[in-house]
Amino acid sequence: MFSNEASAQALEPGNVVFDVYYGFPNLYKAVFRAGYANSGQEQGLTISGIGPVGIRGEYMLADKVGLGIDIGFNNTKLSYTENYLVYNSNTGNYDTRTYQYDFSTKKIGVMATFNYHFIDNDVVDFYGVFGVGYGNRSYTFSSTDPYYLEQSVSGLIPVAARIGVGVRYFLTDNLGLNIAAGFGQGGILNAGLSVKL
Repeated sequence: MFSNEASAQALEPGNVVFDVYYGFPNLYKAVFRAGYANSGQEQGLTISGIGPVGIRGEYMLADKVGLGIDIGFNNTKLSYTENYLVYNSNTGNYDTRTYQYDFSTKKIGVMATFNYHFIDNDVVDFYGVFGVGYGNRSYTFSSTDPYYLEQSVSGLIPVAARIGVGVRYFLTDNLGLNIAAGFGQGGILNAGLSVKL
C-alpha cells in the first residue's frame, strides 16, 4: 500500500528559527599574523581578535522560502612597543623610553537575508542564503607616545553582504546545530546553535 501522507519537516511556514554562530577565519587577524610572523622588528607584538560572531533569525514564509536578519561583529587588535632615546635636560643624558602602539579594527553589520530551503526533512534543513545590508568597519590608531596623533577612520563602503549555503541539524524539535559556508559577513565557515520557536 502507498501512503500520500506528507513527510514531516524541520521547518514549516510560520516557524521562527534563531542561530547563534562563531565564524572562521578572522581575516584581519590572519593577515596580520602572516605579515608580522617573521619580521622580528616589533617588540612585544600581540595580535588578538574576536569573531566573526553573530546571531541570525529567520521567518518561514512558505515551505521553501524564509526571510531573515543577520547581525554580525568582528574585531582585531595589533599592539607592539618601540624604544626611543629621549634627551633628559635635567641630567644631560639620554633616557630610554618605551611606547606602545595599537592598531584596531572592528566591523558591525546588519543585513536582510533571503533563504531558499533545498532539503527539509524532520531533522535536517539545508538551504542557500543571499543577504545584503549595512556594515560599518572602523580603524583606530593610538599610542602612549605623547607626540603621536590618535586617529580613527571609517571604511569607505558601508555594506554587509553574504552568499552561501547552510545546514541545520535538529537534535530535538526545538534545538539544533548549524554550520554554514560562504563569502561575506560571518566568515568563510561558521557554526553554532539553532533554536526553533
